[in-house]
Amino acid sequence: MMYRMISFDLDGTLADTFPVILKSFHSTVKQLTGQVIDDQQIFDTFGTNEQGMLKKLLPNVSLDTASDVFYQAYEQAHQALRQPFPGVLNLLQALKDNGIQISLLTGKGQRSCDISLKMLGLTGYFKPILVGSPERNVKTDNLQSLLTTQHLAPNELAYVGDATSDIKAAQAANVHCFSAAWSSSVQLDALKTVNADIYEAVADLQTKLLN
Repeated sequence: MMYRMISFDLDGTLADTFPVILKSFHSTVKQLTGQVIDDQQIFDTFGTNEQGMLKKLLPNVSLDTASDVFYQAYEQAHQALRQPFPGVLNLLQALKDNGIQISLLTGKGQRSCDISLKMLGLTGYFKPILVGSPERNVKTDNLQSLLTTQHLAPNELAYVGDATSDIKAAQAANVHCFSAAWSSSVQLDALKTVNADIYEAVADLQTKLLN
């Protein structure tokens, strides 16, 4: 059975963006409050997009102000990351060459997603692009939306993500999840407990998807 569409997560799946994200939140909070927060406080807000994260981290700062500072910091921090993970471009091109559509389904907000795609040279690869919500994790909703809008049966769509939450979101939408475990920050043991279909090299996933 060949999939008709493969949908990709962005952070930790297409590129090692977590250092960029953490640096941006650290500098935003420090600039606006003078406080130094730890990485865990940032990770605790994951699930919502950066607008929701900023609301939790900076409850006493206007969202407009926090957003302006954050996106500036995000674009600046991203200058140090201009490449996706090795093999990702090959994988995307191979899927396209085989007539498989590629979409993007990320928890990021639209603006940070656009910045990352531009910085990584990935603008124009994905259609459609579905982003996160400031209120809650909407990946299951967005996968179901893909099934409906793209007229796909659940077995014609697969999701590629790096976190256990990605597996759970896909399972809730009856969609298979391939776990991307090629990032240095991946929590491999946690993925294994959810009995995931795990790939530690992009090339291995490419072989699986196209053979």
